[in-house]
Amino acid sequence: MQLANRERSYEPPIWAVQAVKASFGARQGIAPEKGILELAKLLFDSALQPALAGVRGTASISRQLLYKAGSVRIDMRMQPKPGSDSMVLMGQLMDSASPDHGMSGITVSLLCKGNTVSRGCTNDVGEFDFGMTAQSQLQLVFGIGDRRTIVVPVPDGDSASD
Repeated sequence: MQLANRERSYEPPIWAVQAVKASFGARQGIAPEKGILELAKLLFDSALQPALAGVRGTASISRQLLYKAGSVRIDMRMQPKPGSDSMVLMGQLMDSASPDHGMSGITVSLLCKGNTVSRGCTNDVGEFDFGMTAQSQLQLVFGIGDRRTIVVPVPDGDSASD
């Protein structure tokens, strides 16, 4: 009976809710003509790492994230601009199946609630960056040829509680 009572008050983690919302938003905003639509899986989030015992003041203003979709890895960094509500989102797209070749020329779109905010392409080594104001319900969408589209939910803000 206690388990049933506790279950009613259960709420999923915020990051899980954001990932599901990102998936639906991307499906509305981007309809791949061919191939598959994949939601990237979060492998690492620096905001979710526990503080070291006995160490004070280790909070970083930037947030490091690593996502995975098949053999593709998306390494991202969210860096707020001091004194403003702006931030820089930068990262690199890598394919572990071909580590010697950069993923250049891949279209990267930044979506907010399913609408395209900005668009660009990865450089010769697969790097991308966006300057933006802090917003919620952001997604990065990578169009990898006509084979697949990868959606990456961008967490809100710079803390694990977002």
